[in-house]
Order: sequence, then C-alpha cells, then structure tokens
Amino acid sequence: MKHTLLAPALVAALFSYAAAQDLTAPKASLDPEPARSSNLASPSQKVPGPPSFCKPCLFYAGDFDSNASDANGLANEKDIIVSSGAATYVPFVVPRSRVWNVTGLFTLNFMSGYQLDPNESPYEVRKDIPRSGGNGGQLVCHGRKHATVTASRACQGFGFECFYVKVNNVKNCRLAAGKYWLSVVPDCTNIGVCGSNWRAFVTNDDGAMVNRYGRLEPANDSFFNSKYFGAVWEPTTDQQTSKRFSAGVEGTEK
Repeated sequence: MKHTLLAPALVAALFSYAAAQDLTAPKASLDPEPARSSNLASPSQKVPGPPSFCKPCLFYAGDFDSNASDANGLANEKDIIVSSGAATYVPFVVPRSRVWNVTGLFTLNFMSGYQLDPNESPYEVRKDIPRSGGNGGQLVCHGRKHATVTASRACQGFGFECFYVKVNNVKNCRLAAGKYWLSVVPDCTNIGVCGSNWRAFVTNDDGAMVNRYGRLEPANDSFFNSKYFGAVWEPTTDQQTSKRFSAGVEGTEK
C-alpha cells in the first residue's frame, strides 16, 4: 500500500511540474502518463563510445533523451521521503562463450542534488527473474561500496539534473554468459545534508541512446521493487511506458 504524505506542500514543491496531479503522495514515476504497451522497435540512432569514466567498459544502455516521446524516470532511491527504499533493476546480457569479471556498476539518475550521505550505494546483480516478476530470482553478487557521482551535462528534466552514480572496486562478481539485472541505488538519508525533499529516479534511455556501448539492452525487461510504493518485483511497464533504463557495467571480459 502506498504511503500518504502528511505535508502536501512538501510534495507540491518537489513536483511543481505536475501541479494538476493528485499530490497527496509522492510518485514512483516522473511522468504522470499511465503505463501502456511499449513498442519493441530498436532505436534508429546509435552514437558510439561509452561515458569516459566507464573503463574498461563492458556495457552501457545509453543516456537519457529529453526529445523521446516517453522521456521519463522511475524511483531509484533511499531517502527521507522513500525511507524504505525503491530500486529499479536493469537487464544486460553477457555474450555467449564469454565471462565477465565485474569491477564497477552505475546508473544515471535524476537527483535533487549531487551529494550522497552516506557516500556509498548498495548494488546488486541478479539472474533468473521471472518474466512476469513476483520474485527477485537469484542474487549473484551484492554489497555496498563508496559511490562516485558524476554530472551528466547534457541531461536534465522534470526540474532535476542528472548524475551517474557508480560503485567501484566490486569484488567476486564473475558472470558467465546469460542475462542479468543490475541495480545501483543512490542513498541520501542525512537530513542535515540532503534535506527533507531529496529524491532520485533512474532515467530511461528510450530515444537516441547517446554513448550506448555493447549489446543492446533488452526492451521491456526491467523490474521495480519497493515496499514503499507497494511494488513486489513488478515489471517496470506496470509503472510507466519506458522500454529501457540507463545503467552500465565496468570490468574485463574473457
């Protein structure tokens, strides 16, 4: 069940772009448009080359495109408002006959500010999540690591700026060929640093997919898990129209 916020003015300030909406509770999705069936067509444009900080880069789904018809973001956070957290899990594929040794993971997020406190983020890699959701499949590797926050100068929207949040020095995360899902969640729970309005949303990458690298992210195959929003490993298409989300993997390949 969704929580009811006791201070509607707080939500109104945070979501001024959606003044016509029901603002009695914070939303999981930035775009108020209800979810509908998504087109599985591949993007018409690809700009090669991953973000400069992703090295050695194995996969990046691509940047947010504000010109996309369904430009959006989905809750990916732990903060004063969403105190129990929300996580978006993004799929990627390790090619056949390959093994990846993952050393870094990142997501691109709309965030209220560049600061994280504590300055570390939880991360997970999972496999075998059922197509219809309902459970998180098998946890392959996870932990909490110091997070680096890098501004994306070309990305902003919905009253937010965008930041890559990356965990480094990931250990013991060896992935055989197959499909996996990753999450990296920004944390900002120190009210003295973050304030009471802080929010974060992973961006979608529908559209031009600038800086996409590696295999194309599977479409309509992401998952959303949040006790706060009443979502138990549900497909992200239950929340919004986005086909793909901005996330990446760093490491070496054999």
